[in-house]
Amino acid sequence: MLGAIWFMNKNFLGGLVTVALLSTCTPVSELAYAQSLDTNLDEALEISITEQSLEAPSINSLRKNLGSAATVRVNAHAHQDRQAATIYVQSIPVLTFVGPSDSGDIISGWLTLENSITEGALADAVQMAAQLEQLNDDAADLTAHWDDGSYVVMAGESPLVTMGDSIQLPDATEDAAEDVLQVTNRLRRLLGDGEAEPVTEVIGRPAPPPAPPQRVAAVRSSYSGMASWYGPGFHGRTSASGEAFNQYAMTAAHRTLPFGTQVRVTNLNNGRQVVVRINDRGPFSGGRIIDLSAGAASAIGLQSAGVGPVQIEVLR
Repeated sequence: MLGAIWFMNKNFLGGLVTVALLSTCTPVSELAYAQSLDTNLDEALEISITEQSLEAPSINSLRKNLGSAATVRVNAHAHQDRQAATIYVQSIPVLTFVGPSDSGDIISGWLTLENSITEGALADAVQMAAQLEQLNDDAADLTAHWDDGSYVVMAGESPLVTMGDSIQLPDATEDAAEDVLQVTNRLRRLLGDGEAEPVTEVIGRPAPPPAPPQRVAAVRSSYSGMASWYGPGFHGRTSASGEAFNQYAMTAAHRTLPFGTQVRVTNLNNGRQVVVRINDRGPFSGGRIIDLSAGAASAIGLQSAGVGPVQIEVLR
């Protein structure tokens, strides 16, 4: 059994992923972690290390790392009886590395970049966390790529993570392109303090095949522009048409089209389409031509990017 290592000071992290490595029998909660950081380092309750535990930094080495709280952390835990490690940025889970079914003894707790882990999900997570720490303020260097059949998040010219079966997301979709954009944009937002604009394209991705013809009413008019979406903060509120807004329904807001108008919206980045009904007014900023419900945006792979180029066809 791994020994419990507790270091309690809200400032000792200093930009490193240096948090407590806990016993496999004592998984840490976010509340317990936050409470432990509010205790002075001089009041550390216990340092108990067995030969099986990962190497722990000394109190003196921790003192050298006093500073602001770390933005990137790695938490080791079990996932369906497999070893897993989740990367947190600003206390938000971004993605989880999951090891094979025969991973052996499960390690639980917060890891440090100084741990000598050489393989498996833990090593992959620690390596990615180290790369993220080195980015500093270069969140805009994070981009989504298509590379020889795989979706990859790149940090400048270096691969950061290759998406695949061993990668789990907190809110994964059934669209691999949308998932890689989701990870990229979440990291750009969290590491760049919201200043890095979201990316809307996967660099190098082959053009999607043309969409099959749709058996719908004749198109009355067609034009293109940027679309956005809205949902959680408006769900249940009364829309401009007088009906309650349902973020999961296939609806949209438009500045001028009559309520009840059926509109086919095509995501020009991937060719996916959805038919929505106009029941609200907007959008009123950013030069966007339509504001989709959260459900409609998800249907065409636009939700993660937030905004994207679309073609609008007014049907009836």
